[in-house]
Amino acid sequence: MSYETEEQQLDALKDWWKENGTPLIIGAVLGLAGFAGWKYWNQQQIAYQEGASDLYIKVAEILKTEKKEGLAESAQAVKSEFPKSSYAILSAFQLAKLAVDANELDKAAAELSWVIDNHPSNELTAIAKIRLARVFIEQEKASEAIALVTLEETSGYYALASLVKGDALMALERKSEALDAYKAASTDMSIVSRNPSLQIKIDQLSDATEEDAK
Repeated sequence: MSYETEEQQLDALKDWWKENGTPLIIGAVLGLAGFAGWKYWNQQQIAYQEGASDLYIKVAEILKTEKKEGLAESAQAVKSEFPKSSYAILSAFQLAKLAVDANELDKAAAELSWVIDNHPSNELTAIAKIRLARVFIEQEKASEAIALVTLEETSGYYALASLVKGDALMALERKSEALDAYKAASTDMSIVSRNPSLQIKIDQLSDATEEDAK
C-alpha cells in the first residue's frame, strides 16, 4: 500500500512538472539573465564614469594654472568621449566660460544649450539654464531668457534664477515684475551677500513703483 502511494505521488509530481516545469525553468533563466544583465550594465556605468573622471582630471589640473593652456582641447575631449557623463556637463561649462571671456556669446550659448538638450534630467542643467539666460540677456534676447529661469519655488536654484529673471525683466522695462523677482532672490542670504547691488535694485524699484502709484 505504501509503495502504491509513492507511485501515485510520483505520477502526480510528473504531471505537475509537465504543466509547470518549463515555465519555472524559463522564469529562473530569465531572472538570472536579468540579474546578470543588470550587473553588467551597472559595471559598465561605473567604468564609464571612472573613465570620464580620469579624463576630467586633466581639465581640473589646467584650471589650477594661470594660462589655462590646452583647457579647450581637454574639455572638448571629455565632452566628445564621454558625452553622457556629468563630467561632460562640467566640461561644457568650461567651454562656455572660455567663449564668454572671448566675447563669443554664440559659442557660449551653443555649449549651454548642448547641456540642456542632452542632459534634461540632470540637476546641473538648472545651472546651464541660468547661465544661458545671462548670455541671452547680453545678446538682447531677454524674452528667451525669462523662459529659462522661470523655475519652481521648490528648486534649489529658485533664488538665483529669480535674480537673473529680474535682470531679464528689467531689460524689458517690466519693472514691477522685476521687483517681485528681485525680492524672491533676496530671500536667500547667500545670493544677497554675493550680489551687493541686489538690495539697491530693490530699493530703487520700490521707490519707482511708489512714484508710479501716486
